Amino acid sequence: MRRAGLIKPLLRINKNKSRVWRENYATQVDANFAECSLDPKEYVDFKRQLRQLNLPHKDGHTCLQLECRLCERNRQPAANSQKGVDQGLLAYVNKRTGAVICPSCDVKTSLANALMAYQLPTPVGYRRPPQCQPHYESRFPHLVDVTAEACEALGIKGLKEDQLNAIGAQWEPEQQLLHFRLRNAAHQVVGEKVLHVADRREETFQGSSTSGLLIHGGGNKSKAVLVSNLLDFIVLATQNIESHCTVCLPYELKTLPQECLPGLERFKELVFWLHYDASHSWDAARAFALKMDEKRCLLIRPTETEPAPHLALRRRLNLRHILSKATPVRHKAITTFGAMRNDILSELQNIEKVNGVKWKRFPVLNKLLKGHRRGELTILTGPTGSGKTTFMSEYSLDLAMQGVSTLWGSFEIRNTRLAATLLRQYVGYPLDDRLQEFNHWAGEFERLPLYFMTFHGQQPLKPVLEAIEHASYVHDVMHVIIDNLQFMMGVSSHRGDKFWEQDSIIAAFRAFATKHNVHVTLVMHPRKERQEDELTTSSVFGTAKATQEADNVLIIQDKRLTSVRGKKYLQIAKNRYSGDLGIMPLEFDKDALSYSSQIHSAKRKREKTPSET
Repeated sequence: MRRAGLIKPLLRINKNKSRVWRENYATQVDANFAECSLDPKEYVDFKRQLRQLNLPHKDGHTCLQLECRLCERNRQPAANSQKGVDQGLLAYVNKRTGAVICPSCDVKTSLANALMAYQLPTPVGYRRPPQCQPHYESRFPHLVDVTAEACEALGIKGLKEDQLNAIGAQWEPEQQLLHFRLRNAAHQVVGEKVLHVADRREETFQGSSTSGLLIHGGGNKSKAVLVSNLLDFIVLATQNIESHCTVCLPYELKTLPQECLPGLERFKELVFWLHYDASHSWDAARAFALKMDEKRCLLIRPTETEPAPHLALRRRLNLRHILSKATPVRHKAITTFGAMRNDILSELQNIEKVNGVKWKRFPVLNKLLKGHRRGELTILTGPTGSGKTTFMSEYSLDLAMQGVSTLWGSFEIRNTRLAATLLRQYVGYPLDDRLQEFNHWAGEFERLPLYFMTFHGQQPLKPVLEAIEHASYVHDVMHVIIDNLQFMMGVSSHRGDKFWEQDSIIAAFRAFATKHNVHVTLVMHPRKERQEDELTTSSVFGTAKATQEADNVLIIQDKRLTSVRGKKYLQIAKNRYSGDLGIMPLEFDKDALSYSSQIHSAKRKREKTPSET
């Protein structure tokens, strides 16, 4: 069986498993668990081998369920295993990544190693996966039952303390926070989620390799409503909606770890009723639906008449009526205006969030491009040595600092050099003469949702696409940067016309951006032009397909070498979203490696202040 050699080049910058990253973005998993991959053929082969071993299994929405024999105490098959997988402990095999997890014994391993565990006697070379800590210890030892003080502080009309106690809430009086336990598919406590009542801020605490959900409502309910924050969870859970369970996601709309998926397997219908508090979270429902099987997912798009649950309760709207109006996330090949009507209204009423994430370092781009949106393809070109990589690193850093999870594929320069550039742009000055500050800034920089592929030099398309798809599924990557596209040419098995090869690569990235709702940025060299001529969309190397497929075309124009008063600027030559075209001056700050006008203004202000005093 093929192992994950093609997926291994995904590298996380945070090798030390930063506590802050775990709490705010995602959980870390061991290498065998995170880097395995599964294609449809492997999945069929695995099921065939299970049948040969006479092992009962059940095909779920996102996982294959089978009896667990991963850890030592479950090595011998159960006497009643012939009755099906509903007996005993369950292991889950993720259909997309091949990751194998048993929530009961808290064991995680690769697919190949798991298959050996089901063979008796044990084959030579079998490595028993390590067991993680089975019990989670709370960070808040002084928890009590919810009091009237907590209900009053929440500000939810009609809410009583016995209702909060009934849904599993606990009160921490000293820090004024509400506490909820997160559980995995085996109903074991693996973490906790807290709400700071004073400022409505939420925090999630979980182990380094586990992740759970907050679920209210048991029995045989096959439908669930997914919410992104504790306020919405409290509102729906205390309304006693008979038809649906209420599920709160662990990390709001930032990421959904694959360890959570087994906990949702029992539901045949999932309704996303989310509160979009940031631009980059606008498309989160669509991204999460791809993980959970789109066919069972429905969506309530936020409008004035269908807001998030806690807002709907405040406005005295009928929650059950809003829930009944959920529409499928996945549309058929043909649709009508009536089916899209609510989506259009929702976009018009939330236009700033639809526009995308705003840049803080490049306000001119906000006026022209309106924002950074998922699902688009951007091409950046410019003369050799004009600063394409330096600009793109700051461009991506700006977005990552606002929570846009980013994957870098740098084939031209090594990751250490690229990371050093990003760190310097983050700090604003070189650290080589301030080494005592390195640990502080490195710790701050580690918190950013940045990933790097370990490819370098020429690479074929297939392993690169597999690594990107893995990152978008496991790490919820929203922005992918390929620098430089030309490094992916000339290595395919079908060598021939280089223009045809480039067109096929661009078509693959275009299809990936659309299918996975990820923004893809391609850095490309222009064709050879006279230095005195300005670059245009026709100057991009290859055929016209590159600029035709792209939603945005950015060109760095550098006239400093051909004119005494020549300037360097970024030209927005194509903008499919709003149609606005224009230029943004590029002034380079060598110390900060920055093209940002905001950085220049702040630096001039700092330099001017001492002379005035």
